[in-house]
Amino acid sequence: MTDEIQGLSEQLATDPDSLAFLPLGEVLRRRGRLDAALAVALGGVHRYPGSADAHDLLGRVRSDRGEGDQAFDSWTQALRLNPEHAGALRGLAFLAFRAGDLERADRHLTRAVELAPTDAPLRGTLDRIRAQRRQAAPKAPGAAFPGDAPGLLLVDGHGRRLAGSLARADGEDVSDTVSAQLAGVSHEAERAARLLALGAWRGLAVEAGDGRLHLLPPTAESLLLLRAELATPAARLALQAERAGLGARRWLEGPA
Repeated sequence: MTDEIQGLSEQLATDPDSLAFLPLGEVLRRRGRLDAALAVALGGVHRYPGSADAHDLLGRVRSDRGEGDQAFDSWTQALRLNPEHAGALRGLAFLAFRAGDLERADRHLTRAVELAPTDAPLRGTLDRIRAQRRQAAPKAPGAAFPGDAPGLLLVDGHGRRLAGSLARADGEDVSDTVSAQLAGVSHEAERAARLLALGAWRGLAVEAGDGRLHLLPPTAESLLLLRAELATPAARLALQAERAGLGARRWLEGPA
């Protein structure tokens, strides 16, 4: 145990109501001692439920532990308590970026920079996010590409439809609704594969009551969904999706 951790731990043990849990939890987090950091942060939130800083610390620890949903809840609560908490805004921007939602990340970071205009690293992060947004400007939604057909949907990382269409059994077009729901799926699949040490994800097969779905990432910032009847063999659907994905990748990476 380092002198810093030992000193803060002794201070907190002597006075459980001390705010020493904030620097102690942070130094434990930075040293990678996430279980200990979590215990300290949870204790701090329990003693100071109205402290935005306590919830911000818990959000950072949760995020480092890969618990994105719980980190989101902690940072959201921090902002409820203090709408001008730059740390919580930075954390929510990170989660949005990781989910592929560059627009939301930009919005959170813009507000954080307004609150901390002298924070050069924060401004640099915002500049990089905006540069990525410019580079990721999508092609016109609904533009055709080789392999475009009903039952096939191509979306970008923000859940915006690039090509294809989907309709329900009653004929109602649900292309844009489904596209929005697919935002961030590639990043979550990639994260799950990484946590399980499976390597890069290449496809995802889904069997529902009345049909099959196959998803794959033609590029790092796009997702292709192909739907077929339940009678269609899964291997055939996977092959069709692979061929459509190849066409989509050539279309996306070709001349504008």
